[in-house]
Amino acid sequence: MKFKHWLTALVVGAMGIGLAACSSGHSATPSGSKKLTVVASVNFYGEVAKAVVGNHGTVTSVIDNPDVDPHDYDPTTDVAKSVAKADVIVENGAGYDGWMTRLVDANNTDAKVVSAAKVVGVANGENEHIWYKPKMMIKMANALADRYGKVDPAHKAEYQQNAKAYIKKLTPLTKLIDQTRSKAHGEAVAVSEPVFDNALHYLGYKVVDEHFSKANEDGTDPSPKDIRDLLAAIKGKKIKFFVQNTQFKSPTVSNMVALAKRSGVPVLKVTETMPSGETYISWMTRQYKALEAIQDRR
Repeated sequence: MKFKHWLTALVVGAMGIGLAACSSGHSATPSGSKKLTVVASVNFYGEVAKAVVGNHGTVTSVIDNPDVDPHDYDPTTDVAKSVAKADVIVENGAGYDGWMTRLVDANNTDAKVVSAAKVVGVANGENEHIWYKPKMMIKMANALADRYGKVDPAHKAEYQQNAKAYIKKLTPLTKLIDQTRSKAHGEAVAVSEPVFDNALHYLGYKVVDEHFSKANEDGTDPSPKDIRDLLAAIKGKKIKFFVQNTQFKSPTVSNMVALAKRSGVPVLKVTETMPSGETYISWMTRQYKALEAIQDRR
């Protein structure tokens, strides 16, 4: 998704300066009492990175504001330096945070990277919203523990224990996801953008407006046919619900949402970036509970 609004360069620049300040004073190769320096591209990966590293490292998320579009972020010189000095780098991959991949390539630091795309086997060109793959954070926690253990063998066992502790915290969310999966029976759904598609496919729903949603993601206008087909699906209640990415602003999507409400078609609201004041677990739990409420409607 290309956000229709984002922060000024001044604010983004300030983020970069803050990141550099947080990362200074740590060596690139930990030894003795030195702590690991970890840099994550976005905050929900920074969350799991911090949970696993525990007291043996500092974690900084380059993008920690829901209004900053990770696709278009332009890293400052300070951010680039911090990435170059980091012991471990955490990215989404698959083109989502391409600026981080470019920084990694420029500094020949690929060996330091934990890429969500590589962890779960998503290639460039596939759906990049990997954090919506159910249970993927379990794999990320284990991958981070493995990477930390290689950089800092003295605390390998602690990293593994921390990963297990974080995975345990994910248990209620995992159960909720499985519960919603048991209530899905291959029904047709429509989406404004493919942000939530990884979750929908896992649950067993069939997305019927892929051309419409892909056009929105690519920043182009959906074709007249795609619009007509979606209008008909909503009016005829041929879809179980409509998934709206509330961060994407479009008159066409707004009209679809309004039509869905008038037609009695439920609207599931999701976001691409983690809202302020939430954790990955609370964010996902809230959205899956909203989905379950839709499933339970008569």
